[in-house]
Amino acid sequence: MTQDEMRQKASEARREAKALQQKLQTVTDPDERKMLARQMNDLFAQAASLRDEAKRRHYQEQSIERDFRCMETNLED
Repeated sequence: MTQDEMRQKASEARREAKALQQKLQTVTDPDERKMLARQMNDLFAQAASLRDEAKRRHYQEQSIERDFRCMETNLED
């Protein structure tokens, strides 16, 4: 999965979690509230995990590119 796809899936998960959060405000059944809260928390956690992984990959790519440029410069000298 690419970084953009990860960010997109994170946005979708967050959007779904926000929708569940709104629905949670109108639900009165305790069991259903627990289920919705659990789903909402899972979606928020999934979104955070996907965002963090996308950031980690981005920084890793930048680091590799810097290392490559450094090696290239050293070879030119």
